[in-house]
Amino acid sequence: MAEDSFVWPLVTSTNDNCLGSDCPQYQDCFVVKARRKAMDADVVVVNHHLFLADMVVKESGFAELIPEADVMIFDEAHQIPDIASQYFGKQLTSRQLMDLAKDITIAYRTEVRDVAQLQKSADRLNMSTQDFRLALGEPGFRGNLRDVLNQPNVQRALLLLDDALELCYDVMKLSLGRSALLDAAFERASQYRTRLKRLKSVNEPGFSYWYECNARNFVLALTPLTVAERFRELLDDKPGSWIFTSATLSVNEQMGHFTERLGLNKAKTLLLPSPFDYANQALLCVPRFLPSPNQPGGARQLARMLRPMIEANQGRCFFLCTSHQMMRELAEEFRASMTLPVLVQGETSKGQLLAQFVEAGNALLVRPAASGKGWTYAAMRCRA
Repeated sequence: MAEDSFVWPLVTSTNDNCLGSDCPQYQDCFVVKARRKAMDADVVVVNHHLFLADMVVKESGFAELIPEADVMIFDEAHQIPDIASQYFGKQLTSRQLMDLAKDITIAYRTEVRDVAQLQKSADRLNMSTQDFRLALGEPGFRGNLRDVLNQPNVQRALLLLDDALELCYDVMKLSLGRSALLDAAFERASQYRTRLKRLKSVNEPGFSYWYECNARNFVLALTPLTVAERFRELLDDKPGSWIFTSATLSVNEQMGHFTERLGLNKAKTLLLPSPFDYANQALLCVPRFLPSPNQPGGARQLARMLRPMIEANQGRCFFLCTSHQMMRELAEEFRASMTLPVLVQGETSKGQLLAQFVEAGNALLVRPAASGKGWTYAAMRCRA
């Protein structure tokens, strides 16, 4: 199943719509069972996102997801500053708003059938969310939120979206206590109202305001310019040994850039030489005369330039892209001009994609550069 299939949101619970202990399936939930096992384990392995999510949950006063530990070890630690900025910032997405509208509709149709205004408010939120996405312009773009909110058509669409969210909040408030699903939706609506108000201000110092959109969805976000102080506070509140490892922590054989970004002022550092023979096992190509990635025809010219090398290598390549739009455009060009199998991340699950790559033996795999972890076995089959 494709990663962006419409089915996933229908069968997936998120932090936003999970009912927690109020859910009738709570005792049988595999996530709850996994957390209970983790609380009793001697060694717990999680990714960076879950660890930082746990930190944020603890700060909010809710129960932790991960038990206290004497030693915390982070592999691929160079990712932590960027991931931490996501958790220490705020985001509001079209998917969150449309999921909210969906849950209001479900609550109305199953538990609060006498409040028809619930359905009307959900429909209005759904429509205003889609209209705001259209007001943002062409898909596949990421830009400055301050700039786009100065556009009159975006301002009008945002006002309608704000009004629709306010209406949902007011209507649900009148039916509190009648439905667990509606009560949870009300809490989310309250959070989204506060979040949208903060995003609209676009004048809070120390934050970057940005947005991005694809064909169907959008993200509005504010991200702290530095996470050093917040991360330092986390370390102070969680005594123990913190170990950060990665092949790409140093700059000019110094760790200062990484330690400053995380506020690790007194960290002990150790720099080990790489076992990889870059001089003899790597080639760097800097193409000239290619258009900018966002200019028309850029993907076509890039594919035309690289096709002879990929064919000479008999496939067996990973092609890493800096955006999903470029990934799709390049895959289309490669499929139109080559007979080699071309696999694209997102068209099926990552596990199935890996199996197809290994089985084909001569495939080209096109995927985002940001998702390049966990492919060790496939990389052994690569020659370029």
